[in-house]
Amino acid sequence: MIQGNEGDEPIEAIEAAIKTNTTLLLGMWCSIDPKYDPVGHVKKEISALKKAITKYGSAFTDLVVGLSVGSEDLYRSSAMGVKNKSGIGAKAEEIVEFIGMVRKAIADTPLKGTPIGHVDTWTVWVDGSNRAVIDALDWIGFDGYPYFQSNMPNNSIEAAADLFWESYEATKQAVSGKEVWITETGWPVTGKDMGLASANVKEAQKYWNDIGCALFGNYKTWWYMLRDADPTPPEIEFGIVDAKFQPYYDLSCKNAKPSPSPVAVVSTSSAAPSTGAPASTSAPSTRAPGSTYEIESSTRDSGSPTNTAQSAAKTTDADAPSSGFAVKATIGFVAAQAIAVAFFLL
Repeated sequence: MIQGNEGDEPIEAIEAAIKTNTTLLLGMWCSIDPKYDPVGHVKKEISALKKAITKYGSAFTDLVVGLSVGSEDLYRSSAMGVKNKSGIGAKAEEIVEFIGMVRKAIADTPLKGTPIGHVDTWTVWVDGSNRAVIDALDWIGFDGYPYFQSNMPNNSIEAAADLFWESYEATKQAVSGKEVWITETGWPVTGKDMGLASANVKEAQKYWNDIGCALFGNYKTWWYMLRDADPTPPEIEFGIVDAKFQPYYDLSCKNAKPSPSPVAVVSTSSAAPSTGAPASTSAPSTRAPGSTYEIESSTRDSGSPTNTAQSAAKTTDADAPSSGFAVKATIGFVAAQAIAVAFFLL
């Protein structure tokens, strides 16, 4: 929520979202070194949210589809996160406390009733030690990257769809009916090999076709990421467009053969039709984001980002000649103080 790294001013990207009527998944950063007062920082995040409500009114609040209290904090504080030197995280009891603070803070605002979730790697949701966080949430943010699952016997692009859906279904089973939002997934166009997974345009295209094209329009999805080169690409680049917003591969899904969840396939064969979208335990939003794509301001080493707040919002219109449609990219706002991008495929 905060513009920059300090203070309590709301991020300027909200203005860009309002101008382009872009839905918002708002995020609050919760991983703070204990010596710098994590509770005090979350209070600043809440203050920034309230300032945004006062400043922009319904033009802002009508766009909000959800609130994420934290991003990958549980992963970073886990044994795996510590081993991978992923940075400062937060424990389950801390996230539960922060969720309570946010619920109380918005109870008397126009955002009352907005579904509250937490974004994290799928591995933490199947870990029973985080049950208290699951119980405190309206929705679960699922981050899944077969590319990073190098501990598996086969994490090649050919096995990616199976790995993705296995982790998604495992998460659904672990969260007791809570709605699961796909808050991060993607495949890099450049970077080092991770197990049997290779980072290149061909494999990124296949992942987009197999997974992305199965998700878009059926699941609440934020893709990682729009543009990773700013101005030069990182070691592992997940962007789907280059620094000039030219697509690396065909984004149209016209020639795709999506690989839907095996569970979804079974359900659609029954008497009752299914859209493949997970059931919600909270009130449905009339501003469900449909197909949205997230862009964060950092690179990944171990599957967990080191996020950096951005200082400005940008709106860019770019043509995508390889797929024959226009892409309006609006840098908006998402969890973990990252930059979010909403794509509208015209």
